Amino acid sequence: MDMLRKKYYIFSAFGLVFQLGAMSLGDFAGYWEGLESLSSPSINYEDRELFISLRHNANSDENLLYNSNSYFIYNGYLDWAAHYCTYDKSENQVTFGRRFTTPLGILGTNELVYDIIDDDGTRIYLEYISDDGLTTHSLNISLSSFLGVEDIIPETAMLGTNYPNPFNPSTSIPIRLLKDEHTRISVFNSNGSLIKDIHNGHLESGYHIFKWNGTNNYNLNVSAGIYFYKLYQGNNFISTKKMILLK
Repeated sequence: MDMLRKKYYIFSAFGLVFQLGAMSLGDFAGYWEGLESLSSPSINYEDRELFISLRHNANSDENLLYNSNSYFIYNGYLDWAAHYCTYDKSENQVTFGRRFTTPLGILGTNELVYDIIDDDGTRIYLEYISDDGLTTHSLNISLSSFLGVEDIIPETAMLGTNYPNPFNPSTSIPIRLLKDEHTRISVFNSNGSLIKDIHNGHLESGYHIFKWNGTNNYNLNVSAGIYFYKLYQGNNFISTKKMILLK
């Protein structure tokens, strides 16, 4: 198993700095935001917008549940799997894992272990380097909100950057909602015509990830080109962003 090493600068929403080595698993619960970079033979990006949402697991005190728009640590195409996070204080390691379960039991587990390389109380440096040296992954994130044992409502609504982009055949779109309300996420072509309502209904506050597979409202494949996705909440337009579908 590859060991993951990444770069973190961790601050609370109130500007206080925490030393990760002094934290417990529950202290990780919250909304983390920042940037990530990846260099690999197949995918490369730098300073990509990132969020990780860690929340308490009602069925276990030994791990947190999470989702993220980082394809490196969270595979949105496996959203049916159990995504969890653990913290080993003695080893100073954080593990992101996926557990594949069926009514017959656990099929398997895939875990990524992050070694904390440097922790001086104000800065934590972690970086992933693959065994062959061809892949490097780093993160620079801040803890925007602590959850503790209760949920925290984000301060602002946000439409995140889809990933991958360009894409084929599908892409993931992260959003962050300020409050529980009717929410619409729609895709339009370059002429402004509606192509697909990815979601049109009630959503709870917090972070969500939606996938678009390049089809229209009739589930027919659309042609390659530039598309725009827009977020509406209630009667308010939040934001729009561009994505490119390849064939």
